[in-house]
Amino acid sequence: MLQATQNFLTRVPDSTLPEVQQAVAAASQAQPAWAAIPSHQRRAKLFDLVNAIQHNRSKILTCLVTEVGKTMQDAESEYDRGIDSLLAATGTGHEVRGNYWSSHSNDTWTVHEPLGVCVSVTPFNFPFLIPLWSIPIAVLTGNTVILKPSEKTPSTSMILAECFLNAGFPPGVFNVIHGGANAVAALLSQPPVMAIHYVGSEIGGERVYEHAKANRKRVQVECGGKNHAVVMPDASKTATLYALAGSAFGTAGQRCMASSVVLFVGPSIEWLPELVEVASSLVVGCGIDPSVTMGPLITRASKDRVVAMINEAEQDGAHVLLDGRNCSVDGYPNGNFLGPTIITRVEPFMQCYQEEIFGPVLLCVQVATLHDAIEWVNDNRYGNGCTLFTSSPSSAKTFQDQVNVGQIGINVPVLANAIEAPSGSIPRTTNKDSFLGG
Repeated sequence: MLQATQNFLTRVPDSTLPEVQQAVAAASQAQPAWAAIPSHQRRAKLFDLVNAIQHNRSKILTCLVTEVGKTMQDAESEYDRGIDSLLAATGTGHEVRGNYWSSHSNDTWTVHEPLGVCVSVTPFNFPFLIPLWSIPIAVLTGNTVILKPSEKTPSTSMILAECFLNAGFPPGVFNVIHGGANAVAALLSQPPVMAIHYVGSEIGGERVYEHAKANRKRVQVECGGKNHAVVMPDASKTATLYALAGSAFGTAGQRCMASSVVLFVGPSIEWLPELVEVASSLVVGCGIDPSVTMGPLITRASKDRVVAMINEAEQDGAHVLLDGRNCSVDGYPNGNFLGPTIITRVEPFMQCYQEEIFGPVLLCVQVATLHDAIEWVNDNRYGNGCTLFTSSPSSAKTFQDQVNVGQIGINVPVLANAIEAPSGSIPRTTNKDSFLGG
């Protein structure tokens, strides 16, 4: 669906149980022969996949703008990071084969064997990038993969499937099924499925984790987040304000690594009026327009949920300093638009603080010291990411040592792995209620 107009772009039927079983059978049958191919040949196929994807760049960007609702800049950023992740997988070296140790009394080898059929369940907000976190590594190491994309944004996965075919991958190495929770449950119940990587909502993640665990499958679930940004008075003001606005409102706040809470330490709270000015300068609209800097939310239900959380925060005593609830865009009366929203006087008990909002809403809190800010971050049940804005190496070291969150940034607006550290090839560092599995 085109999020700016509510017009249908395409319809994709839910995969039936026989179709799910057929996909699992195809992946299971293809896996032994795929694993028997020398690793350098599997790596070469990934380079062919890069070329096939690059030939489809314009189609992928169009999908991300129209179906997901991204701006062209956000779409290009996702595309580039997806290619980076894929190229990073091709650079994975000897560690995928195992290790060797020698001592005076014995020699020890570890040999890494493919698991078999792996499943990737991905969310709507990054339908190109997130599958490329795990799928290239899984394929490189001799596994076959079934991708179950979000039913809200199914089209990009079909382009990706075409690219696998055009790159010459054997049938069954990469498969796509569609649907919602029933399709995921059907996949998890199939004996040949050995591992699941899930990225998405907290409720869905808990269901996947419990189902996978009950069926004795390896599982890695990445779900909800409440990422804090801590602003010290010695931070670079202009750079910090634009970083905060970009992190909170980029992709309409619909990303797991968005900074959704700002803890202003001491007098840095005085920067708040200028933050409102920066946020107010963002142009909300349809991403097809190159002047637009923030697009719509994914569905009307998503918009209604975010608006309800803003309303509840206001009722609980919070102050809506910048209100995006009445946002309208000329020419798009039915779009799921919500303007940048900044809320102050936030307390820890409020639902807006306790839950992931997943919209363009930034909560602002004043604290007295860096220690107080660290306590706020550590007391929150989520552990996805956090960042500190400062010019002090001492403050940065204290924050890094004492904060209990998996991914920590210093003067970084959005935490994202470097090219050399693709998400699929390193252990995930998210913790607390943001991660389930191993």
